Amino acid sequence: MTEQIDVLLVDPVETLGQVERALYAVDDAVTVESVPSSDAVDDHDPDIVVTYHDLDADIDGARQLSMVRLRLPDVPVVVVARDPATEFVSEAFDEGAADVISLPPEITIAEEMPVAVTRRLRYAAGKGGGFASDSELLDSLMEYLPHQVFIKDDRGRIAETSSVAAEEYGLTREQMIGLTDQELFSPEYARDLWAEESEIMETEDAVINRTEHYTDELGSDRWINVTKAPRYDSDYTVVGIIGTAVDVSDQKRQEQMVNALHTASRDLMSAQSREEIAEIVVDIADDIPDLPVVQVSLVDGDGVEPVCSGGATDGTKVFEAQQEWFQRAFETGQSQYIHLPSSDASPVVRTETQIDDIPEFEPHVVTVPIGDHGVLGFGATGDSLDEFGIDLADVLAANVETALSRMTHEEALRAREQELARQNERLEEFAGIVSHDIRNPLSIAKGYLPQTEVDDEIKDEIRHSLDRMERLTDELLTLAKKGQVVGETTSVSLDAVARSAWQEVSTPTATLEVVSGDAQIEADCDRLVELLANLFTNSVEHGSGTTDSPVVITVGTTPTGFFVEDDGPGIPETERAKVFEQGYTNSDTGTGFGLYIVRTLAEAHGWSVSVDDAALSDTGARFEIDTTGG
Repeated sequence: MTEQIDVLLVDPVETLGQVERALYAVDDAVTVESVPSSDAVDDHDPDIVVTYHDLDADIDGARQLSMVRLRLPDVPVVVVARDPATEFVSEAFDEGAADVISLPPEITIAEEMPVAVTRRLRYAAGKGGGFASDSELLDSLMEYLPHQVFIKDDRGRIAETSSVAAEEYGLTREQMIGLTDQELFSPEYARDLWAEESEIMETEDAVINRTEHYTDELGSDRWINVTKAPRYDSDYTVVGIIGTAVDVSDQKRQEQMVNALHTASRDLMSAQSREEIAEIVVDIADDIPDLPVVQVSLVDGDGVEPVCSGGATDGTKVFEAQQEWFQRAFETGQSQYIHLPSSDASPVVRTETQIDDIPEFEPHVVTVPIGDHGVLGFGATGDSLDEFGIDLADVLAANVETALSRMTHEEALRAREQELARQNERLEEFAGIVSHDIRNPLSIAKGYLPQTEVDDEIKDEIRHSLDRMERLTDELLTLAKKGQVVGETTSVSLDAVARSAWQEVSTPTATLEVVSGDAQIEADCDRLVELLANLFTNSVEHGSGTTDSPVVITVGTTPTGFFVEDDGPGIPETERAKVFEQGYTNSDTGTGFGLYIVRTLAEAHGWSVSVDDAALSDTGARFEIDTTGG
């Protein structure tokens, strides 16, 4: 028989009526009285007092508690607190509260927790309310524990289980009692479970957090994370198994989707066209349940146009009315999240920054920009897209943008290579013309010159002009060959290359000194010879040397490359910015191509060239080649 309990409510704002209704609903041996303030408790002799705390209603539960404790020091006091701070709960217990019942804002005692409140009040008053037995405690635990828990005997029969576990199989807890895995799983999986649990009972070694896979009655893959341990009786004899199971199928499926996305994204990087990339995107989405439908829209003129779409049957119709938001995503560079109302109301559209401030927003379509290339659209055919699906969409969009950027870069490189090939063809044609149609007549003219009956002075002028034309022809051929890509580079001796170049220029009016030691340069040897020969020729032509006082040309190294220096008159500072320009010369015998060839050959190697005053003599010019690319 339940013991009688008298409850007194201190209720200044008439809020604790819900406690009264809860008590009368579940307890026949209860009497409830109510007073408006703590000043009125003196005339009562209750078993327990209930006060209220709600700062929003300007009710200070701590003060109420103190006042009641002063008047009824031997009566337990329970505080019902509406959404209290942690500090208040601690303070209430310090002030002598027997219990603090915390109520979230949306909870109503009479409707949602009458049994729990009644039990706690009886327990605080010393009028029962505790669990009558271990079995009652276990029953309560199994009823409310939000996990799958099972207790089996040594023959594999279920002795007890949680409500959550029973609901997993569409049964009640009572219906689960006595069943074995044979009735719940496929024969093969049930045999595996029995073998595993028999080993646990025999070895008394627990299984901790192990993931198991099976196929349910609908043919769907399922994964559970299980912990199993031997179950003992009072004599410490193993009498069965106790364990827990957590369904991790959603996590596993998400993991599989991420892996599928990662694997399939590799195909994006090997695609050969924008259309192929679009088709791969659709194939990837087909393997990801969280992305039911997809549309790829790529740049076409000033906007984006659909290129490829796929997904659930007729699912892509969801995009037909949303093309505006594809264009908006492309123009703004921000993803657009579109909620489609079930009624005829207009779609609700939010940007990425806005959706972060609206956690309850449920988009049915999201359009994600892929840089300057276009937009990917993802849609749901029924429910809205979940957060995981949107994350996958963002990852896929990033991979697609990378693939399209790579393709754009490679297309530009191919176009450049094709243009260079066409230029080389034209240069080869030009070189042929120079070699045949100009050189041959020059050779003939030089051959007939000695036989020409003109004054020696005129012959010298003609010979000088023919020599200049021949040099110009040679340099034009060099420029034509410069149109070709620099060949394979190797490590070459600067000393050896400089002396080889000097063989093409050697003259009594100049001498060469190489002070580079055993320095090595990574270069196309033939092109480096051309570069040095042109620098040497420039020094000879502008050096004003004679056989009695030759120009001294020095080759050496610098911390960033090498230099060629002469002790001639030098180059005025006002002309140094011009000397490397095509056609520039201040000499009657110069062609204006020598130093231009030097610069272009240097740049073809990835080097740079500059000119300054000589460092080894009082006059002269110094050309420095920076082989570091600086």
